[in-house]
Amino acid sequence: MPSFHKRGKSWRAFVCCKGVKPLPRTFDTLQEAKAWASRIESDILSGHYINKSIKNPLTNKGVLLTDIFDKYGREVTVKKRGANKELPRLNFLKTQPAFQLPIAEVTPQVIADWRDLRLMSVGGSTVNRDMNLISSVFNMAIKEWGIKLENNPVHMIRRPKNPSSRERRVSEDEQLRLAEVLDWDQKSAPQTNKQWVAFAFFLALATAMRRGEIVSIRWGDIYIDKSYIHLEITKNGDARDVPLSLVAKQLLLLLKPQNKKELLVPLRPDLLTSIFIKACKEAKIKDLHFHDSRREATTQLSKKLSNVLELSAVTGHKDLQTLKRYYRPKAEDLAKKLDG
Repeated sequence: MPSFHKRGKSWRAFVCCKGVKPLPRTFDTLQEAKAWASRIESDILSGHYINKSIKNPLTNKGVLLTDIFDKYGREVTVKKRGANKELPRLNFLKTQPAFQLPIAEVTPQVIADWRDLRLMSVGGSTVNRDMNLISSVFNMAIKEWGIKLENNPVHMIRRPKNPSSRERRVSEDEQLRLAEVLDWDQKSAPQTNKQWVAFAFFLALATAMRRGEIVSIRWGDIYIDKSYIHLEITKNGDARDVPLSLVAKQLLLLLKPQNKKELLVPLRPDLLTSIFIKACKEAKIKDLHFHDSRREATTQLSKKLSNVLELSAVTGHKDLQTLKRYYRPKAEDLAKKLDG
């Protein structure tokens, strides 16, 4: 039951319900305090109340899954490096009828039916990314926000099979053709956007860094004298120091930074990708992605490093299975190591 206390010229309202910490709020009049308390109490009892100010407000199973999506977006997604990609995915999931139910009614069967319907329009890898996000939302709701469910329903159903991992390598001929199309001689500082794209691609080939990592580097992160670049935030959320080979340092020494806050590559990620795709078409290079540079670099680095732990330290991969998707050595190269 709500309670009300007069404090000077204002009224203090308290709403107390089982499973939710007491909720106080101050109003100018008793009438406003009672109206607020009545509405909050009704929301709590119906399971639709989400209080941002306390840690575990979501104890009622009647809360809608779309409300949980909203809360996850506000409190979790916005802190991620890939928030600009995850927020649209969350907004899409909120439009799906299967997820507009109370969270307790979103059973494994509901998600399985949604999965099968979704597979009729997109591939298995897209559905798996959706399911990864849904699973993360359920885990956060159960472990952190007080939702009482027996289990995470996403864990109870079969996942679609992902397509085979890409094995695309980048040949030396393709590298030269791209440099020519992008009008960069590999010996001078880039001046145009096209030349910056070429520079970024060759730096990726020398370091195994991702596109997003390269375009976020500032000169204050670069320690050429100590032969490394410090990445404060990476895709997996951890900081990483990327060692610089002689080739990578020679690329960096082509440039003349003005200050430590200056970006190494002054391009937006989407612009870089757009120019790269057009360059591949002009150079008549088929099925090449900028990210394939990471696979090529990882494979080349594996020839120089003594073990997989050193390789993962350079690339930032946390587990062997993920690293194997990028490490694509040729059989003849492995045979040479056997005889070496």
